[in-house]
Amino acid sequence: MDSGELLTGIIRTLGLTALVVLGYSWVIRKFSGGLTKGAAVGVLFALGGIISMNDPIRFAPGVIYDGRTALLALAYPYGGPIGTLITLAVMAVYRIWIGGIGSLSGVIGMVATALIGFACTLIPVRKLKIGPARSLLIGIAASTSLAAITLLPHEIMMTLVGIPLVTVIIANIAGVILLGEFLEREKSRQRIMRALEHEASVDPLTKLQNRRAFDQAALRAMNDNRSKSHQCSLVMIDIDHFKAINDRWGHDAGDTVLADVAAIIRKKVRITDVVVRYGGEEIVLLLTNTPQSAAIELAESVRSQIEQTQFESGEESLGVTISAGVASLSDRFHDMDAVMKAADRALYRAKSGGRNRVEIAL
Repeated sequence: MDSGELLTGIIRTLGLTALVVLGYSWVIRKFSGGLTKGAAVGVLFALGGIISMNDPIRFAPGVIYDGRTALLALAYPYGGPIGTLITLAVMAVYRIWIGGIGSLSGVIGMVATALIGFACTLIPVRKLKIGPARSLLIGIAASTSLAAITLLPHEIMMTLVGIPLVTVIIANIAGVILLGEFLEREKSRQRIMRALEHEASVDPLTKLQNRRAFDQAALRAMNDNRSKSHQCSLVMIDIDHFKAINDRWGHDAGDTVLADVAAIIRKKVRITDVVVRYGGEEIVLLLTNTPQSAAIELAESVRSQIEQTQFESGEESLGVTISAGVASLSDRFHDMDAVMKAADRALYRAKSGGRNRVEIAL
């Protein structure tokens, strides 16, 4: 094999990086974390390794080189324990199935590479995560797994010593750096996208979600209610005499009261519930898997705590109350629009009935 053929094969092998990065982008969008994400990364990297082994550089019958080293070295940093085990197991089985005199040294090299990738994540490199410096470290360390070629027959091993071995080492290091850099950039891009999506769905004053988030949550709640017979309730809350607060103490005081009321409500609900600043001083609670009786109890608890709380406004403190209307998905209110209108009517009765009270949809 001449150097041109070797270089062409290496470039072809490194070209697999683009496909792996595209797949990784889909995985991190689809799976938020945990074992499922790790398993998906493992399957992706394993498939990348199989594709690479199907079109390798052949040094001798049964002795091949391909792009699996970068995938194995980065399996732990990006796929965790489960991702590493899946990647290693699938690649090893496939390499054994390919066969040849290099299969044993190949499998041993793969195990060594995966262990080296894991070990490199334990090295405390300050202010460096999986950037170019850490990838360089992993690439150099992973190349030591090439020591497995000593298990080959002497005459074949000697054909690898020299330019072929140096070229493979350089290719391994370059492969890890390139793949690690692209994977990290994609990971960072997804983090930025999630942060922007979060900011677009959160009210900056109250830190509650906004109407855009409510519409999405309402659609999910409707689907759950239809498919799983989950009960869904809605509480519509309005701060009593909020305009008077703004007029007497100023809009800064009004903003503080609104933010403090929102904080009280957030502490009362579950993580699965959706709390939305629906407009002005109006707050809506979408309570998933919650019967109307439990929604009424929660609304009363919120109302009571807010009534007993003294809200600070400069050097003064002021008392605040709320009114609330409660409605639930039912045969009568069969969609979210009907539930919203019913809760709004109940809220109107609470306000016209004297405020500081909870009313139920009739």
